[in-house]
Amino acid sequence: MALVATLYSDDARGAERRQVELDGTLRGPAHTPHDVLVSELSANGFRVPVTGALSVGARITLGLNGVGARAARIVRRAGEDQYGCEFVSPLTPGELAAALNAEPAELIRFPQTAMVVPADALPEPDVGRFPGPVRLAILMGGGLIAWGATIAAAIALF
Repeated sequence: MALVATLYSDDARGAERRQVELDGTLRGPAHTPHDVLVSELSANGFRVPVTGALSVGARITLGLNGVGARAARIVRRAGEDQYGCEFVSPLTPGELAAALNAEPAELIRFPQTAMVVPADALPEPDVGRFPGPVRLAILMGGGLIAWGATIAAAIALF
């Protein structure tokens, strides 16, 4: 007599997860970029710690070096800041390998405070008047346009 058994798991993930530490950029529903450190990655999804509240079911985008930006949705929340996410379309084996083997992106550090330059350190702009003939041409042209508009309005009324 043969016995047939089916093993069930409460884990709905369909791909092998890998423990990683990958830099990424997460864009939430408001499309504001947040630098994150992806802690688990598979072809179907990822786990990422995020400070701030995101709702389960929300659409997000994850940018990974070697893969680019990929659409995903949040499927679970664990603890205060751990989110399990599922890619809208799974990563191909080549994309997964590219993400796992990608060199870390070089971060560009921007200054956190604005540079203040004293007003007396800036040179005074050289503001001069238009030459006389140019001023006369502007004055005459403006007068002709005004008279033309007046004459055109008088013709239209009568």
